[in-house]
Amino acid sequence: MGNRTKFAIGLAIWLFAAVPVGAQAPNIPGGTIVQRAQQMVPDKVRFAQQIGAQVRVSRDGRLFAATWSPVPNPRGWVVVLHDKNGWALDELQQWHPTLIRKSLGVVAMQWWYGTGEGAAHEAPADIVYREIEAVARAMGMRQGSLMLIGTGRGAEYVYALAAHDRHSGGKFFGLNVANSGAMAADLPANRRVAEGQFGLGPFDDTRWVFVCGTRDPEPDRAGCPAMRGASDAVRRFGGRVEASVQIERGNRTSLIGDRAQLDAILDRYVGLAR
Repeated sequence: MGNRTKFAIGLAIWLFAAVPVGAQAPNIPGGTIVQRAQQMVPDKVRFAQQIGAQVRVSRDGRLFAATWSPVPNPRGWVVVLHDKNGWALDELQQWHPTLIRKSLGVVAMQWWYGTGEGAAHEAPADIVYREIEAVARAMGMRQGSLMLIGTGRGAEYVYALAAHDRHSGGKFFGLNVANSGAMAADLPANRRVAEGQFGLGPFDDTRWVFVCGTRDPEPDRAGCPAMRGASDAVRRFGGRVEASVQIERGNRTSLIGDRAQLDAILDRYVGLAR
């Protein structure tokens, strides 16, 4: 990327976010999650190195956040959550052209341990939020300056992360975007939201966009009727729905390639973050 990425220092690994009291580092196949990524998606790791992304690894080695911006002072930062059994570095590569075009930075968050399927292989939402918050504070980001977007299972995390963000006082997310993922009850933190553990208005003062494709592979969980139900739930819990986007003959992967729809969401975010 030439001069635009001189401020990046390559694929530097920064250790941060202390292990909770009493916790022990797990025995992860292939070592840390970055080493696992090198085994599973080596081409994505090379891409991250080539553009000068910075990768911050959690102290227990199980999670990482990849950050990159095409300019030293981007118009905003997009926090991206991948789908199930996915990789943050995939998202980094997919978002790369849009980030350049819109002068936005990215925080691509790896929440899957890279070891298998099911809840045991996924980080709890409070830990994922802790890592995102650590990045935001380390980089001096202000309240309301981030856009959080998740796809599929990543979208199912968005609800719990928005509740954690508001409840903790961080309030970094100026716009939450759920792309093809409703407020799934098999994510424990979502159950806690519904049960009132984040208060009666867990989404008060939060803003939302909902996206669906009419041909999603999991229509009962992530299709347009499911996303309309999620939108209604967010309203009941105090959130403000800014927009609902339905992509005809599309699925959860369609948004990143739909320039008009994606730009409308990003422009709305930039306007709110000012």
